[in-house]
Amino acid sequence: MNKTDYLLTCLAEESGEITQAVGKALRFGLEDGYPQTGRTNRTDIQAELNDLFALVELLQSQNVLIEADRAAIDRKKEKVLYWMKYSAERGRLDPVF
Repeated sequence: MNKTDYLLTCLAEESGEITQAVGKALRFGLEDGYPQTGRTNRTDIQAELNDLFALVELLQSQNVLIEADRAAIDRKKEKVLYWMKYSAERGRLDPVF
């Protein structure tokens, strides 16, 4: 295994940990957490995202990934908002926006 493979493996693992943290938040709520730890599902999600960002930066430093594309990110946000509105119109999402 080379350095790129190792970092990509870590990136995949962090992605899975984000999925797990989000699943707990959806099941039990963002403010629920682990007794006596001070951790909540919200803080666990943020911690896992920070870990993911660290891996992205390491992969960028190895020229495996390039810097984020602001225009692509903005297009994705527009698309998500469009489909949220569509979902609300269909009665599947609370119309809160």
